[in-house]
Amino acid sequence: MAGLAAWGTLGGAIAEPPPESHADSFSKEGLLKADVSKLKDTQLVAHPDVPLDPGKNVLWCGTLQLAWNEAIYLVGEKLRFVDQPSVVNLLNQEDFTGTDLDAASYVALADFERNNVEDEIRAALEKTFHGAASPELIPEKPRNPGPDDFVAYAYLYKNLAFAQPFEDNSPLDFSKSKVKNFGFTTNFQRLPDGLIEQVSICDYQSPDDFVIKLKTKSRDDELIMAKIPPASTLQATIDNVLQRATTNKPVMPIAGDLLAVPKLNFDLSGDFPALEGLILQPGLTAHVKNLKTKTVKQLIRFQLNENGAILKSEAVVAMAASAVFAKPEPHYMIFDKPFLILMKRSDSAKPYFSLWVGNASLLVPATNP
Repeated sequence: MAGLAAWGTLGGAIAEPPPESHADSFSKEGLLKADVSKLKDTQLVAHPDVPLDPGKNVLWCGTLQLAWNEAIYLVGEKLRFVDQPSVVNLLNQEDFTGTDLDAASYVALADFERNNVEDEIRAALEKTFHGAASPELIPEKPRNPGPDDFVAYAYLYKNLAFAQPFEDNSPLDFSKSKVKNFGFTTNFQRLPDGLIEQVSICDYQSPDDFVIKLKTKSRDDELIMAKIPPASTLQATIDNVLQRATTNKPVMPIAGDLLAVPKLNFDLSGDFPALEGLILQPGLTAHVKNLKTKTVKQLIRFQLNENGAILKSEAVVAMAASAVFAKPEPHYMIFDKPFLILMKRSDSAKPYFSLWVGNASLLVPATNP
């Protein structure tokens, strides 16, 4: 009783439980955790305008670009380096910015070590995510920082849940591997109410050439899936899919349609060696001098299953010194060959996440074929 009385004097109400951490919102099913440099068939790219190898998984997320943009703002000009690699020119275009996101989903900032930038990052994450953020890339404050040492950082979290979870399908053959997948392969009359309405067929040319959207509870975000022939670059492939997704009148699935989407669940980290060790060559207007890129790193945690898509990503740049009356043909939307996944805001022309799945290494394997 004494304990109850004491609790009453503290406020008389039960405190709200702490929010679920972003890390805990992911499933453990089939999780692949790896350094991308150890995966010979997967590539993490700093910018999507790069050659696309159709047989590889090519992964891009906007957090690195957001951090790079913040570094530009802090320095006061585009970043220029001695012996500059071509990818710097792409990043300096700043063609993905915070305007392509909603403010509640990300944090991006850059500041000098002399201003305790690490504390600023933690405070910004707390303000935006109210204790739910689970950062891993906030660097430790150096013991003896230089006068112009700085850190640029970005964090993004998106949880696009389906209002009605899809069904688990039988194992799917993808590149000679059996993988877990979701969708529907049964009679429509047996499916739960609302499930079919979550699929919008944007453009269907054949079983190997189609673009669809999967509707989630996030009205302002889009989850786009495309099984299409790849273009020469990831960016050109993205542009092609977005054009097809927006210029055609979408249709609903019909009786006899099939949907099988492979599950993904990975936690990948990667450095960008081409961007590390570069000596900054500031112009007359720059706010810094005598700096070199020390760390350029990105983490991407992504999950796609019958419940929806979840994305958590971090990046850090540290510098130290139509109506038809004939019976329609069914749509076979079976993602059993390379395909593209995009996540974007509905009012933005730029996705914040893209993944070309060129092989089965990132797909959740079927343990019970």
